[in-house]
Amino acid sequence: MKIFYNRLGFTVLLYREIHRFFKVFIQTIFAPLLSNILYLAVFGGVLKTREVGIEGVNYLHFLVPGLTTMGALMAAFQNPSFSLISQKFQGTIQDINSYPISDVEKSLAYILGGTFRGLLVGSLTYIATVPFVGFGIKNIPLFIFSIILTSFIFASIGLICGLTLDNFEKMNFILAIVITPLSYLGGVFFEVSKLPGVLSHVGNINPIYPLVNITRYSYLGIAEGNILLHGILAFVFLSASFITSIILFRKGIGIKVR
Repeated sequence: MKIFYNRLGFTVLLYREIHRFFKVFIQTIFAPLLSNILYLAVFGGVLKTREVGIEGVNYLHFLVPGLTTMGALMAAFQNPSFSLISQKFQGTIQDINSYPISDVEKSLAYILGGTFRGLLVGSLTYIATVPFVGFGIKNIPLFIFSIILTSFIFASIGLICGLTLDNFEKMNFILAIVITPLSYLGGVFFEVSKLPGVLSHVGNINPIYPLVNITRYSYLGIAEGNILLHGILAFVFLSASFITSIILFRKGIGIKVR
């Protein structure tokens, strides 16, 4: 059985996922972008004189890659997860079984749709910060790659949640109780090493922390922690989430009628 055998079908499904969020761009693009700008205004305004543990870096410059990463991962996660939950709500989720494309193509179409949305929100978040902090990217290719990497991983996780969960309440619970706190504790707003008590060790098990640190390294040229280790962890997260999404499609989890 071929893994890729229907490029047209794959392209149509990918186009549908991208077109779907562009139809409501105020909710899917503009709203998260505005939220991130408000984060910059509030945290940057209140804490702009705060000292950062990275020598020679002020707080506003420290904040920019964190906000960029958070914007990308949130948008990437929401795209496939809410798309699949919507199909379950409408009773059309079983139609996926009839798509004449492979499980890898199905997974990639949903994931790349989320990745594109994550890249768009992350890039626009960075562009919106330029008037406040200037251009300042040390490694542009790595910066773009880090946003794509973050978006791909969390689009994969969003796909997994979309297949395994059955309603919007559970999905919003994951966003509010799991992903958002992990973002806040993942080095977006503060150095993980400066968090009090046991929270300072959360970065060792927080999948968001390595991704934030890679983006920060590409932006500043320096970062907190071991950047090589974080790159390895990011690759592990990428492989695990993508393979899991394919397995779930192959087994029909959340799609087949019981």
